[in-house]
Amino acid sequence: MALPERPLGEAITLARCSVSVNADHEYRIAGIYSFGRGLIKRPTITGNETAYKALSRLNTGQLVMSKLNAWEGALTVVPEEFSGAHVSPEYPVFDIIEAEADVRYISHLVSWPTLWDRLTPRGSMVRRKRTTPTTLMSTPVPLPDLDEQRRIAARLDAATANLSRVEQLQEQRSKLQAAFKESLIADSLANDPDEWAVGEVIRLTRRQVDVAENDTYREIGIRSFGRGVFHKEPVTGAELGGKRVFAIEPGDLLFSNVFAWEGAVALAGDAERGYIGSHRFMTYLVDTERADASYLRHYFTSSAGLEVIRRSSPGSAGRNKTLGIKNFEAQHILLPSLPEQQRIGRHLDALAVGLSMSKGPEFVKALRPSLLNAAFSGQL
Repeated sequence: MALPERPLGEAITLARCSVSVNADHEYRIAGIYSFGRGLIKRPTITGNETAYKALSRLNTGQLVMSKLNAWEGALTVVPEEFSGAHVSPEYPVFDIIEAEADVRYISHLVSWPTLWDRLTPRGSMVRRKRTTPTTLMSTPVPLPDLDEQRRIAARLDAATANLSRVEQLQEQRSKLQAAFKESLIADSLANDPDEWAVGEVIRLTRRQVDVAENDTYREIGIRSFGRGVFHKEPVTGAELGGKRVFAIEPGDLLFSNVFAWEGAVALAGDAERGYIGSHRFMTYLVDTERADASYLRHYFTSSAGLEVIRRSSPGSAGRNKTLGIKNFEAQHILLPSLPEQQRIGRHLDALAVGLSMSKGPEFVKALRPSLLNAAFSGQL
């Protein structure tokens, strides 16, 4: 059953919490993250460090928003840890009317992306649009009676607590997986390994594609931090323009030449057959008499392998540190026996496949707005 809608102004009112700035006093400052991520701690300042003549002092349970970024979720209910912090006049503060609204319900409501959409219509120059207190208070929102608000809030509290626990477990699982990989690889290198130059075990192989304007092409990308390949939307040759692209084949060991230093390394499988990659992706063939492709994929995303890549990736322009091909291929690495590489590669591949079959962080993250949609459409 659809929830009744009323202007949010029936549940909130502008707060009187302005304090005059004294040049000698200290003020704990807060800001607001976008996308419903709550308040952020800013450095404490003295009064003579701000041009504002007044600041607003926050209290637990109030609603605060950013005029500039409310349209993208920069509004939240104040938690206890931020009580006593201050915000500038660019952040209007509201009291929640207890006779009309439940604080927990409002807290969930303002983290609902549909509400953000209602605050400022999308369109060109949208980043120049500001949300005024009047706009917020006049926006229609699902606002049932207090008992129903409390029921919905309790359901959402329980559901979001469970999601937070799942996210914590996923993070722990990822850390354990990384530690297991580091342990296996370190142990394998402790037993009389062979030393090879990188260029002796992998060979750069480029298969340039002659792009036809009317043909359709499927392109890959490589995620950082050892998270593998992803597939982009199909594009036409005309959309590729003059971009140089190269064919990808199963078994190719792939390196992003600008982000390999942070683990943008992957192994192409059957799913990548027929795909292309930009000139930024280096495709290497593995000498199968000396090395195992799966082992090398895991090795080059381990701390030992990443150190080899980083030594070959000069530059400090943000995250762009280009992999020097000749330097990289000249680096020496230690490898265990081929059967040992194959054994470790199989173990780590099996672990990666098992984890990929479980619901990942992206799935859990997507559940939050789905829960809110269900709640505020009367389906929870």
